[in-house]
Amino acid sequence: MDTPYKKPRITFRRAINPDEAEENEVIEPEALLSDQLDGDIQTRLDADKDEQPESLDDQLDTDDIDDEAFALEEAEDLEKLIQEEPLEFLGRSGWVTDIGEDPVRLYLKEIGAINLLDSDKEFWLATRLEAGRRISVLGRGHPLARNGQGRTGLKPKQLDKSGEEEPDNARQAEGVSGDHLPSQRIYLALFEELGMAWERLVVDALRLGFACPDLGLVLSEAQMLRTTWESDVPSYLRAYLDNGLWGTDHLWDGVARNAFSAFLYMYMLPDGLAAALHVYVDRYGKLPPEDIFLTYLPEEVVLQGELDQIRARSDDAQNIIIRANLRLVVSVAKRYTGRGSSFLDLIQEGNIGLLRAVSKFDPARGFKFSTYATWWIRQAISRSIADQARTIRIPVHIFESINHLLRVQRRLIQELGREPTNEDIALEAGYLELNDEQAIMRSRLSDLPVSDEVRQRWVRAAAKVNHILRAMEDPMSLDSPVGSEDSSQLGDFIEDEEALEPMDEAAREMLHESIKNAMAVLSDRERQVLELRYGLMDGKDHTLEEVGQYFNVTRERIRQIESKALRKLRHPTRSRQLRDYLG
Repeated sequence: MDTPYKKPRITFRRAINPDEAEENEVIEPEALLSDQLDGDIQTRLDADKDEQPESLDDQLDTDDIDDEAFALEEAEDLEKLIQEEPLEFLGRSGWVTDIGEDPVRLYLKEIGAINLLDSDKEFWLATRLEAGRRISVLGRGHPLARNGQGRTGLKPKQLDKSGEEEPDNARQAEGVSGDHLPSQRIYLALFEELGMAWERLVVDALRLGFACPDLGLVLSEAQMLRTTWESDVPSYLRAYLDNGLWGTDHLWDGVARNAFSAFLYMYMLPDGLAAALHVYVDRYGKLPPEDIFLTYLPEEVVLQGELDQIRARSDDAQNIIIRANLRLVVSVAKRYTGRGSSFLDLIQEGNIGLLRAVSKFDPARGFKFSTYATWWIRQAISRSIADQARTIRIPVHIFESINHLLRVQRRLIQELGREPTNEDIALEAGYLELNDEQAIMRSRLSDLPVSDEVRQRWVRAAAKVNHILRAMEDPMSLDSPVGSEDSSQLGDFIEDEEALEPMDEAAREMLHESIKNAMAVLSDRERQVLELRYGLMDGKDHTLEEVGQYFNVTRERIRQIESKALRKLRHPTRSRQLRDYLG
């Protein structure tokens, strides 16, 4: 039976004046909330107002969701911060509005009552979680689970309790079909995988010069995990694997994967079956062969109930891991405030990243879950800000490129002591081919100009940098008020480059009226020909052929009509009023 999960009681440390007490005071969460919230919070709120970013440059900071190494290092710092000041995040700007009713405060108070998990408990809970997934894998993909054939070539009902083959007439008398039932097939596949994983573990460990883990102790720890994950006894298997190579040496990581698989399958064994295996292991120092294992298998109904319990414990483990790391989400989310999304939205997106991390976490790799989850939480929050925080959405890949360019820009400012140009950023950020970068560096060392081809590619790369950096500029509303009286708007001060000046507009209207009066002496056809030829009708100049098609005459006839009309307009009595517009 599982020990029911009880919400752990937690105490918090508060720094006090060493002159007032000999040691730090230990207080309860409720006392911390009432004292610190009502006293220290307002001071922190006022101080945090000056820290809000004013532009996207400040908002982006140094966060880069592609920098996994940086994220993993930061995760360890976050974890230490949470352990030292579990409710420090309560004092951030804009998070507390109405004491007693604010949903953020209530949420933080609830998650603050849950302890963080240590490495051993994370390892055990991850084992329980993985067991539920592994059932589906064994039942769906393993050939033994599909056809019921083991390495012995015998089907389970062909073996009696002593492991000897039953005669066919005995099987026929009992009316048994010989096919394994679903749960029995799963456990046969499980035992075969257990044996192969342990064999690989022993071979790889000896090859690397390490002693093999004690099979009996690993089996005992696996059976302890079936009862509780809250044991204070350190994990034997995790201590064996954590030798300084775990997570850094791929050969030892292979040992860890096999060790975790074997431990996982041992955990999935029913109590009675595990006890029988323990007796065999204590006597012979190894796992039994498959024909003996078949004699240990309980009835189908027992195995099915065991699988149901494994699935239930898997769901419980997932919930416990998630709840224990909700404070980690808040600690990451508070670093993204003031970027266009509310704090509650950031927490929600971070929780989605936490769920993703739980589904992808592999304890065999040797990382703590909080270290691994930080990357997914940061990614979820960063993607949310890129997608939703701005009125005009910046594509995610552009958002990541901006992060990268700003980081390069800040580094160049420190190295050069001046504001870098777009050419400097393009060269440092890798926007040029390696050959071009080397050519530019050689030209700088020799103080010689680069070739025209390299210069052109460098200019194009700098233009690309400029285009990306311009994308981070915040949009401004044309209706934004200007001045303190709100009597004018920003749009009133923006020049319309296509609009004419008032004097030019008046002169244009007078010219239009003068042309109209001058053309009044022409016939209708002459006036229409000039209007089409010079674009006075629709703003487009038409050729002689186009005008001829319009009047259904030849282009020569149109030319004659045009010449006659222009001679009439050149008469001094008619052209005098148009001469002033010819400059």
